[in-house]
Amino acid sequence: MKRKQLDLAKRALQLAPKLLKKGEGLEELRLYEFDGDEEAHDDELTERLYDEFSAEAERVREALTKKYGQPSRAGTSGDRAVKLNGVFRYALWDVEGSRLFVAAHHEDRGVPVILWIGIVD
Repeated sequence: MKRKQLDLAKRALQLAPKLLKKGEGLEELRLYEFDGDEEAHDDELTERLYDEFSAEAERVREALTKKYGQPSRAGTSGDRAVKLNGVFRYALWDVEGSRLFVAAHHEDRGVPVILWIGIVD
């Protein structure tokens, strides 16, 4: 687990400058796809995944904060600027005329839980 945690933060640090240079984009850092309907309706599993993804989003936020400073906004629920449904952890930075973000979201049962890094307009 420790290696994956480091890899996500490292990957985010590698992707951020590329996204900022393009001024657009969305990249998946981690995805969890539920294995069938029974797993998708397992509330304990979903809660564990939210905890894991929140912790990973926080580690990525810490890594990006070291490079880009404190986020302009961060939280545990959605933000209008981050145009994803079901956001449960996010951070947003104003960098080089762009808005960089990291967000964990889960739209609904049966769809994947995803941790993203991207640029919003």
